[in-house]
Amino acid sequence: MAFTDPLLLTDRCTRSLPPRVSSPRVLQTLASRQWPYAYLERCRVRYGDSFIIHPVGMQSLVLLSDPRDIRALVTAPASVLHAGAGGALMKPVFGESSFVLGAGAEHLCGRNAILPAFHRRAVGEYADTIADLVERTVASWPLERAFPLSPYLGELTLKVMLSIAIGGTDTDTMSEDGLCMSEELGRRLLAMVPVLVGPLLQEPLLRRLPGWRDTWSRFVRRRGEVDELIFALIDRRRREGHAADRDLLDMFLATANPDGSPMSDRQVRDNLVSVIVAGYETTAATLAWSFQLLAHNPAVQDRLIEEIDGEVGDEYMNATIQETLRHKPTFLFLPPRVVSESIEIGGHDYCPPAHLCACTYLMHHDPDLYPNPHAFIPERFLGSAPQAGALLPWGAGHKRCPGRHLALLEIETVLQQALSRLLVLPVSARIEHPRWHSALLTPHDGARVLLRRRR
Repeated sequence: MAFTDPLLLTDRCTRSLPPRVSSPRVLQTLASRQWPYAYLERCRVRYGDSFIIHPVGMQSLVLLSDPRDIRALVTAPASVLHAGAGGALMKPVFGESSFVLGAGAEHLCGRNAILPAFHRRAVGEYADTIADLVERTVASWPLERAFPLSPYLGELTLKVMLSIAIGGTDTDTMSEDGLCMSEELGRRLLAMVPVLVGPLLQEPLLRRLPGWRDTWSRFVRRRGEVDELIFALIDRRRREGHAADRDLLDMFLATANPDGSPMSDRQVRDNLVSVIVAGYETTAATLAWSFQLLAHNPAVQDRLIEEIDGEVGDEYMNATIQETLRHKPTFLFLPPRVVSESIEIGGHDYCPPAHLCACTYLMHHDPDLYPNPHAFIPERFLGSAPQAGALLPWGAGHKRCPGRHLALLEIETVLQQALSRLLVLPVSARIEHPRWHSALLTPHDGARVLLRRRR
């Protein structure tokens, strides 16, 4: 997130910028990593709805939390605010040519390639497959003992994404271990992603230090194993032919770049890995927070069970999911925008090359928008929709998450299957505090719960 310090901007822009957080950069970085929720809220209390932070290793970033300012940010023309910034963090995982990290024609090209697979109607066709997979998975969860649920949820959501990405029944091509390709790719991806838990993505300098260097080398080696398998799949599909609508791999192979050329093997790899990793991790994290919240809010769990048992619709289920997305978001921010042409937002003038970032966490916890914002109250979403633009868990504009319909289907299916047979009980006095997992926030101890069969 390169951003020239505000003191180097023109006098007009300098005079009208929001206040800057005054604490040393090291303290800002440590506080945002250890207490992300509390730190952001403390900054808003002290500095207002817009302020500038200075993380170590980065230059300054303007955070906006007023819904009117965020609306102005996400609706500004691409020629004024460039939405491709902020992707450097995930480049080691996604790859240089990932459309997820791009902007303009390249981003739209990759996005449009996968939209048919994630259309609401297409997602509905996956419902039975997802339900069968979830039923088998939930039946295997441990009972009557405390355990971290996050790894189980990650494996489940990864299987769903792989079935859509490369076909979950690709059994005619086997790996050296005798696994079908989707199972082998899942195994390799799960071996690669643990590096995302630590600070190595956020702090590249650590990769050169003893101890951290070995961890980074292990990640690079495992990434190479993932790439080896994906390139073999790409080569096979190119040789044997592909249908444009069979799975995501075929969709990328059938997609042309803006200049009319076919996507290279590297582009296909980067786009495929981006969609798989982003799709399964965000859904798994949201489910992990869901189970933590239900365990610590038994009245909500009881009402949800009552709706499931009574088969009277899914109104309270939808409200519970919305409140989870508001209360414990996996993302604190929308992707940053780089100022390409001077723009005024919220009474402040921003000049190139300022970076502006919508802090949706602060907006979702604004007491003027959501009374008692730190309480888990699904009822706030019953019978009325939130204020327009005041709930953005899936992003906004052309960066809005294309897989939101699939994620919602997975979340609802897992909660319905689990609560139809199990009670979710807490194993600690308080809900787990957040931990950074790449750009996501997940429960610190892996969403530890105790599951008990319902009588």
